[in-house]
Amino acid sequence: MIRKSIIVLLLVVPLMNSASAAVDGATLIAACKEYVAIYDRRGERRFLAGIATSTAEAMRAGLCRGMLEEHAGHSRRFGGRSLCDEQWYEQATFIVNQNADDVAVSSERLLDDACYDRS
Repeated sequence: MIRKSIIVLLLVVPLMNSASAAVDGATLIAACKEYVAIYDRRGERRFLAGIATSTAEAMRAGLCRGMLEEHAGHSRRFGGRSLCDEQWYEQATFIVNQNADDVAVSSERLLDDACYDRS
């Protein structure tokens, strides 16, 4: 049993890098739209938001929240306390309001702007 687990682990670990492929700006905007929508539903219906949310919506919302958290952690490692530590909803709303048709926008740029350039 342990031997099978080790073999599976050795096969899966190299694939983990490819699973975390770069997310473009349009994908991040779409994911954050789901995050904001679920958050808004939760505020209106409380516990029913979890029931009314599909697995696909939850996965997309999780992508947004995870990228926001990872970006905050990355910023924190290189400069002490990050400005991105709080206000996830505001950052996601900022990203949602960006132009998804702008092909030049990257997810990294959106995350930076959501943390530092919000007015």
